[in-house]
Amino acid sequence: MRPEQKRKIVQRRRWRIRKKLHGTAERPRMAVRFTERNIYVQFINDDEGCTLASASTRHKAQTGRETLAANKAGAEVLGQAAGEAAKTAGISKVIFDRCGARYVQDGKIDIFAHAATRAGLDFGLNLEKKKKSELKKAAKEEKAQKPKKEKKAKKEKKAEVTEPAAETKKAEPAKNGEKAAAAE
Repeated sequence: MRPEQKRKIVQRRRWRIRKKLHGTAERPRMAVRFTERNIYVQFINDDEGCTLASASTRHKAQTGRETLAANKAGAEVLGQAAGEAAKTAGISKVIFDRCGARYVQDGKIDIFAHAATRAGLDFGLNLEKKKKSELKKAAKEEKAQKPKKEKKAKKEKKAEVTEPAAETKKAEPAKNGEKAAAAE
């Protein structure tokens, strides 16, 4: 795939995500941007159009900034730093904006998000809803498995039912004939 096409795809993903997110003063948008070498985080109030706090791998206050990069280790360190920067600005609840980056389990974005939550940021995720959805998925999987077993059982029952029914049908005409002969 050409670099121009990749950029267009990422830009469309960025727009699609941004369309659904809006930061306020009480709950600003935490925009996380991973470039090839660095990570940038901003806490943005979209109502006023201003940045409330920021952190990055290039920030002067960041310790060990020469060794930090846009990888999993850097994401974990910067997640902690972003949480601390938000606390100093008085921010506790945020809306997470991954800026078009793919969310992969145990990837850079996932590690960054977990580090930020450990630092005290609340993403507003209701874990009870998540548990309920997991239970619903498990129930759906059970239902999906049951019909297969039931179909097999129904086929077996039909086979059992048809065999004795055939025997009874043969026996019934004989009985009816015997009854008719006895009645005459």
